[in-house]
Amino acid sequence: MIMIVLDSTVKSLEIILAGSVTTNQLPYVLSYVDLLSTDQSVSSVGSNDGVTNNGTAVSVLAAPAASHTRQVKFLSVQNADTVPATLTVQYNDNATKRTIVKVTLAVGDNLVYAQ
Repeated sequence: MIMIVLDSTVKSLEIILAGSVTTNQLPYVLSYVDLLSTDQSVSSVGSNDGVTNNGTAVSVLAAPAASHTRQVKFLSVQNADTVPATLTVQYNDNATKRTIVKVTLAVGDNLVYAQ
């Protein structure tokens, strides 16, 4: 199983669509834990939710605080639009983008990551 980890104060997680939606932006839900870098004990848990913004990258998980590691536990993105949508989940490492997955979702489909 792959783990999505943000281990630097300049790394964040983003989603971006290949273009504009026809009717509805795609909603997302994400949950995560913050771990202390020294001993990997849990310092906090959190969640985020929102929607895409057409072809503009949306930060679904901000970078962790100094001396912390942020670990994604769950991410779901649903295609609530009326046509298929191409979605990219990417790392943003200090403005260097790295694709984690690029997928075309049919109407009503979900992209789900669970760790």
